[in-house]
Amino acid sequence: MAHPKKLATLSLASLFVMGTVLTACGSKDAAPTPSTSAAPQASASATSSTGIDTSKEVKLKMVLLGSKPKAFDEVYGEVNKLMKQKINATLDVSFLDWGEYQQKYPLMFAANEDFDLVFSATWSYYAQQATKNGFMELTEDMIKKFAPKTWAEEPKVAWEQAKINGKIYMVPQNNFEYSYHMVGIRGDLRQKYNLPELKTYDDYVTYLKTVAEKEKDFKPSIGVSEFNAVELLQPNEWNFVVPQLPVVYKVTEGAGKLFNYVDTPEFATFSKKMFDTQKTGAWSRDAIANKVDKTQAFKDGKLASVEWNLGTLLRTKSEMQTTHPDWKVELYDLSSDKKRLSNPFINNGMSIHAGSKNYERGLMAIDLLRYDPDIHDLTNYGIKGKHYEPVGNDQFKPLPASADFPPSGTDPWGWNSLHERMDSTVATETQTFTENWKKAVTVNHPLETFTFDDSKVKNEVAAVSNVMDTYGKPLFYGLVDPNDAAHGLKIFNDKLKQAGIDKIVAEMQSQADPLIAKK
Repeated sequence: MAHPKKLATLSLASLFVMGTVLTACGSKDAAPTPSTSAAPQASASATSSTGIDTSKEVKLKMVLLGSKPKAFDEVYGEVNKLMKQKINATLDVSFLDWGEYQQKYPLMFAANEDFDLVFSATWSYYAQQATKNGFMELTEDMIKKFAPKTWAEEPKVAWEQAKINGKIYMVPQNNFEYSYHMVGIRGDLRQKYNLPELKTYDDYVTYLKTVAEKEKDFKPSIGVSEFNAVELLQPNEWNFVVPQLPVVYKVTEGAGKLFNYVDTPEFATFSKKMFDTQKTGAWSRDAIANKVDKTQAFKDGKLASVEWNLGTLLRTKSEMQTTHPDWKVELYDLSSDKKRLSNPFINNGMSIHAGSKNYERGLMAIDLLRYDPDIHDLTNYGIKGKHYEPVGNDQFKPLPASADFPPSGTDPWGWNSLHERMDSTVATETQTFTENWKKAVTVNHPLETFTFDDSKVKNEVAAVSNVMDTYGKPLFYGLVDPNDAAHGLKIFNDKLKQAGIDKIVAEMQSQADPLIAKK
């Protein structure tokens, strides 16, 4: 069990990045300034010196999350020139849009589709696909041989976090970040209607309601996510074990008791709030089916607010300051005094499909994506001089064309490393938020690196997931009265119990207890 004083310390991750704090690809430690003209030489000779045969050209199929930006093919054309020179391979990238990835990600494994590299994360089915043999096991010898820089630079704790039943199925990120959710709003609209700066969820609802009443040209919000971090998890200091399941623990309690949050007074209060908020017009009744990219809609002026993590919101604000400075984007942490965890290294990473015939070249490509400064900066920020300008060794300035290739916006998080640059236009705000979080509210917990093996309860997990979709989402989106006898809170919880949520919690607890006992 963790000593109470240990819970007040920073995450282990910070020990390996010397205090550098990243917020979803927010900063970088003294990486070399990119120089495309100088890129190919060293790696080519290094590859040949390893004895790895790269004489056969390989096309690596890579699957990323999100939407494909306008300039993606142009930027990755440059990436592939370098990849071909260095390892005689190119990347053929496809995207799973945010509105569909939860359905399509598991299906592409079930159908054994043809791909080599894929983004993976604790929140994106890493443990589930690892236990289903969807990912290739990555042995120490494989990583040392084909991704030597990654092996040398990756903190050992990251490899430990990535282990499922003692085996590694992911190359984790190598930086420190938060996934803590915040809200971004149009400050010009807030001022237009003489509303105060946001401090609470009720202030946010007042803003959404005002926009719904007075601004008919666009929506106040698309809708909350099905697991509402802003009003359910963060205010209660809860953390998920698996984001797709309603099982949490309290980050300030080292005992690590896991529980079904649907069966709590807090969730009853939350579902009532969601119902009342939706009735104000804060989001439409088609919210569940809506597949619009909410961040892009906010940038396009179609939404008055967006809820996401700090890194995404800062990138969004930076872009909007360039394209629409009169919109005055404001970011708010609505539970700023609540304790929180930093992300584990496995919050973002890259895995290799179990069916890949090109795993050697795949690992070599990951090494280049992470640690070759030219390839890394291309995939994160675009073409130097067109989409961005380097600012020193650790920052960048987005240029107007960055709208066609948003900085860190095309899912390069799978190869996050200490080479991340901080956006110079929001650097001060980045540091203000993250330094305050580090000093005042970040805690450790024995379960922050826990990865659940669901092999003994796969049927129950599938059944509970179905109940979450059928009965949970309408409550999370405030579309049904929680007191409704046919669709409300009671029947939701009853259906969860029938599906086996208690068995899942018990199995999770049995796996978690050894970790808790070590602390």
